[in-house]
Amino acid sequence: MSEQELLEKIKQSAEFIEVPESLSPEKILEKCRMLEQEKAEEWERHRVSSEQKKAEGKEKYGLPEQEKTEKQEKERQKRTGKKFWRMHPKLTAGVSAAAVFIICCISLRGMGGIKLDMAAGSTANDTAAQTESAAATAECAEEGMDEAVMLEADAGAGMVEEMIERQDAGDLYTLADGYDAVYEYLEEIKISREESMSRGDMADGVAEAEAADGAMSGAVEDVNREMDKLSAMKESYSETNVQTAGIDESDIVKTDGEYIYLLRGSSVSILSAGDEKMEQIGDLEADAESGSADICAMYVDGDLLILMTQESRSSLEQKESGDEAYYDMKYIDTDVVTSVLTYDISDRTKPVLAGKITQDGGYVTSRKDGSIVYLFTEQYLMEEYGKGTEDVIPEVNARKIAEDCIYIGDRGERALVISSVSVNRPGEVRDSVMILDGGSEIYMGEDSLYLYRSDYQRNTETTEIAKFSLVGGYLNGVAAASVRGDVRDTFAIHEKDKKLRVLTTDMSGSEWENCLFLLDEDLRVTGKLTHIAVGESIYAARYLGDMAYFITYRNTDPLFAADLSDEKNPKLVGELEITGFSEYLHFWGKDKLLGLGYETDPKTGEQKGLKLAMFDMSDSTELKVLGSKVLDKASYSPALYDYKAVLADPGENLVGFVTESYKNGVRRMYELYQWNGEGFENILSEELDDGYGNEDYRGLYIGARFYIAHPEVVRFYGRDGYELKQKLEIE
Repeated sequence: MSEQELLEKIKQSAEFIEVPESLSPEKILEKCRMLEQEKAEEWERHRVSSEQKKAEGKEKYGLPEQEKTEKQEKERQKRTGKKFWRMHPKLTAGVSAAAVFIICCISLRGMGGIKLDMAAGSTANDTAAQTESAAATAECAEEGMDEAVMLEADAGAGMVEEMIERQDAGDLYTLADGYDAVYEYLEEIKISREESMSRGDMADGVAEAEAADGAMSGAVEDVNREMDKLSAMKESYSETNVQTAGIDESDIVKTDGEYIYLLRGSSVSILSAGDEKMEQIGDLEADAESGSADICAMYVDGDLLILMTQESRSSLEQKESGDEAYYDMKYIDTDVVTSVLTYDISDRTKPVLAGKITQDGGYVTSRKDGSIVYLFTEQYLMEEYGKGTEDVIPEVNARKIAEDCIYIGDRGERALVISSVSVNRPGEVRDSVMILDGGSEIYMGEDSLYLYRSDYQRNTETTEIAKFSLVGGYLNGVAAASVRGDVRDTFAIHEKDKKLRVLTTDMSGSEWENCLFLLDEDLRVTGKLTHIAVGESIYAARYLGDMAYFITYRNTDPLFAADLSDEKNPKLVGELEITGFSEYLHFWGKDKLLGLGYETDPKTGEQKGLKLAMFDMSDSTELKVLGSKVLDKASYSPALYDYKAVLADPGENLVGFVTESYKNGVRRMYELYQWNGEGFENILSEELDDGYGNEDYRGLYIGARFYIAHPEVVRFYGRDGYELKQKLEIE
């Protein structure tokens, strides 16, 4: 419904009932004045708190006790875009009498058809406020805001701008006291490194610097995750295999059920997927300031194509020698910049750029939650150290990250920059934060973002975890914790109802052991299991409801089932031991679990080929193997280590992946299986003789059609007999 139509309906519904006294213009204006006063008081409290924090920071870092002039402060705020408070994205209506009045009217209109007479006190300003309010409500609806929040906004309960103040993520990441604190931190690292080198630890210092620099030499390997589907769902076309249900991830091949999109370096090819044949109808070269950009990620959202690109931009800089005997020298300075490009592809033959944002640093990973896209980049800050305090701060859309949006960890000199963008406003950044860190893994659950990393000190191995809330695209610190051991599998960490479950392997003792930890919303450990499968290591894990299933391995493959329903006392309830081991697990409906891994000799551990196994978990206390299949000619599959290379769809009863055999040369195959209730039945076995790498093939389906897609070549089959109908080389 358009804004005008909404206004007309409101006017029509407001003809017969008298305005309640509580909603009279005078009462509304009085309430607004009270709200504005409360807002001013909140702002003043925060200003005082900020000044106290700044003073404490000056004392801590030895900064000179001097105050900025009003002009300097205004210039800084204009330059950095700093805002002490953030407006809650779900509550966007302004605090004005007209806005409150119209939202109350909208709310009452939805409560049994109550009508209000809006004639009294109506002004041109009221109409403008009505339009703004309706647009805000419509935007909430477009961006997938839940109904309860929208109703709260409509009812006027959230008419005060909900201010969100940044908070620390426990003790692991604390908010910086401005840019000076970041610079002081880098200076401490520099001094410490110089002292180490002077003591003869030069090799270690150089190795550390090279390692950090290498992380910025290009795109960092995407720490991607796969889907944890909790039930079999039939779909008309396949989707990217992801870690968290509902959180989309990028991939080199995407489909929307009508078209196939292929990521090819710096371009995207678009194919129409008709009933009889495929046709290449479009080819999009990503916009780049440097002339060429690598596309690191791709998402499709209706008639929008969202690309994350990375490019290097060079400039000529002048370096002062500090010695009159030498001339100042100029050098080429190269920076890595990542962009989010959103294209309108309503006409697939002619994509049009609809919006662009830029962010300093190399691409790390990305996620898409509904209409919000999250971009993660990484920048090595020591390269800019020495130029000036603000020079080390990364930029987003050509603006320095605000001082109150910076977190400092206890180690590391790399900045992890996280920004959020709404696909409905592709040229605007919703939120940006910087986290000074030495490198962490990234896990995005349904409600929160987690950064976790291994730490080894005093012969003790731990995993440090920080939690950040994600509300409408805004990131805020929540808590931090440490648990014993190391997270060794992508799916060993999982969020449910804002609570975290973590499986670890502790290798710091005389014998390896595995642990399970349950943490509450504030990352406090509520329950744990230790000393699981001593001498073995976790290879694969999955969570389903209040159950955890995980594989450990030495020479045999035990599958464990743990009941997590009692948060204080989790229990191991089932164990099954078979030969071989699984590297990847995928739920097959509600009572079966698919395993993909290797068959091995139980005595020697020698691998005998790839193995498919189907486990019965209908009774977790009596785990069973329903059937298995050993591919004795297959030596390797990228599906074991990249879940996006797996087609695992219980609704369509399809399991597909690439295999490689190294006997008599390299032979590459795409194998497609279905589960017949007793065993795995091969329905397609296609040799891939294209000469391309095995990791870039994807199996996908659209209705009655099946495709083996590579960015350079796509094969098309009918699903009635899986006979090859077309092979299309991409131009």
